[in-house]
Amino acid sequence: MINKIHKYITDDKTWIFISLSLMIWYISPLFYSTFYIPTFDNLDSTIVWYKILAHSDKIFASNDTIIPNMMNGLPRSSYGSEFNIILLLYYIFTPKVAFIINEIIIHTVAFFAMYIFLKRYIVPYHPYYKKTPIYIGALYFALLPYWSGAGLSIPLLPLVTYSLLNIKYHKDTKLDWIFLAILPLYSSFVFLYIFYISFAGIYWLYDSIYHKKVNIRLFCAIFMMGVVFLLKDYRLIMSMFVDQNFISHRVEFDIFFKENLWESYRLALVNFIQGHVPHSQSFQQVFVLPIALIALMLTLVKKRFSSKESLIIWSAILLSFIANFWDIILIHKFTLPGIALLAIAIYIMKKRYRTLPLLILFIIVLSICGACFEYEGFHFLTEKFPIFKTLNMIRMTFVEPFVYTTILVLAFLIFIRKLKFTIFFSILFIAIVFKYDMKHSFYQTKPQDGYASFENYYVPDLFEQLKENLKKKDKDFDIHKSHFVSFGMEPAVALYNNLYTVDGYSVNYPLSYKYAFRKVFAPFHTSHLYDIWGSKVYITSILTDKKYYKKNLKIKRLRFDTDALCKLHTNYVLSPYLFDDPSYKDRVKLITSAKGDKDSWDLYLYKLICK
Repeated sequence: MINKIHKYITDDKTWIFISLSLMIWYISPLFYSTFYIPTFDNLDSTIVWYKILAHSDKIFASNDTIIPNMMNGLPRSSYGSEFNIILLLYYIFTPKVAFIINEIIIHTVAFFAMYIFLKRYIVPYHPYYKKTPIYIGALYFALLPYWSGAGLSIPLLPLVTYSLLNIKYHKDTKLDWIFLAILPLYSSFVFLYIFYISFAGIYWLYDSIYHKKVNIRLFCAIFMMGVVFLLKDYRLIMSMFVDQNFISHRVEFDIFFKENLWESYRLALVNFIQGHVPHSQSFQQVFVLPIALIALMLTLVKKRFSSKESLIIWSAILLSFIANFWDIILIHKFTLPGIALLAIAIYIMKKRYRTLPLLILFIIVLSICGACFEYEGFHFLTEKFPIFKTLNMIRMTFVEPFVYTTILVLAFLIFIRKLKFTIFFSILFIAIVFKYDMKHSFYQTKPQDGYASFENYYVPDLFEQLKENLKKKDKDFDIHKSHFVSFGMEPAVALYNNLYTVDGYSVNYPLSYKYAFRKVFAPFHTSHLYDIWGSKVYITSILTDKKYYKKNLKIKRLRFDTDALCKLHTNYVLSPYLFDDPSYKDRVKLITSAKGDKDSWDLYLYKLICK
């Protein structure tokens, strides 16, 4: 009976059915008429950026061509490259449909990329377990939450590594080279590949020294990747390093190298066990690290455990998860050195299992290196190398989902060699992982904290109503000449609805505009984050995230300078709140309003009275 069940579980058709079913179930919220996604770095930014550029008729314009929508007009260089498949999706489809298609592609590609990589380079075929570990790894990787703005940057990592290894071992075809050449079209250089290419270069150098032979083909492949990425991002390179007339606000970044030694170590530990939320998550604290550590300890025992011993060990493993034993262990201050020592010991003693501890050590080193760029003792680097002011070095850890998934599969291979019933445990594992992934997915069918739908965040119907009312009540209104500023809500809401704004969120805009907008709130308060970062050019005296929004709230004390707004050619103030500050009675005048449902904003539109 057990043999029949085992044969059924390890059958390819069974795993194809499981994989297809779980993948469809995972992305099914995207097919609801209303679904909810994180507002942070999605609804408040990237979706609007792509929409503005896609509909601007200036996709191929020169770098200094002004796109008028945001912040009184930003140069074309502020919106990134035209050679971007995500941009193409937003050009062809509505933003919501483009978002859905992008997400489906991301998870589908993640599955097949990891499947192909594991099949050739990690999991040897065995008639006992067949392709079970491959499907486990591919499913785990595919069901992780991926930030849509980065496209296939992380999901394609296994396939990129696969192609580079093919080239190294002379197993490549023309498809490997073609793939590496077109990779930048759906991936981001500054988000990840500037670091991945650096890692690949370091590996090439080590390999050349170790084998005392230069692998020219591998070097050419890595070099080609770097060149093609730079060509794709030529606008960024030109604006940052060539164009003398464009001075980016990023030159005044002072957000790194701020923490003391202990806090920097804590951040290294946090990154090791949690990853970078929300841009690079592997759920390693919950699943990968406990399983990997158990596997490392199993390697210390030479024999394969009997059925009775295996059942006892599996019971202990399940009990450790139920009792939250691993949460207690992994958040301890000695976790990093403890795991590092265990990994080093296994690497030295067990040559057969060296890959697993080596990858764990790689993640530890990566986490520590990322935290070093938070340590105040290295602040002097920003003076000698200004690039460290603007480049977010923590992104070097964004390879973690790929590495941690590989670690998970290697751990399962050890379980298979050491314990019986591992194949049965794999089904339970996938079921638990899937339930957890659905709970922490980036798209939900019900409202939750930090999430919103396209409909109740951008409220297009309300804006149409507002525009119609405005045309009737203000004869001076011209949608292409009027400028809005938002108070208490993200400027992305107005921008999505084709209004021109004096505020906005941009990762690369002129420094002069940062100074100009600062005068709007400077008389009332200082904003330390604005001064050391400033990518969000907002009226900072009130929280703008929708999770803090309360209906029917009246603002008794306004804190922005209307004269400074007038100098920025502002015509209207848009807010989800009713203003009730008598001192502003002669400066802002309520013209019209529109009430949304219980989950969406109310909109109040004020005319700015300029002298």
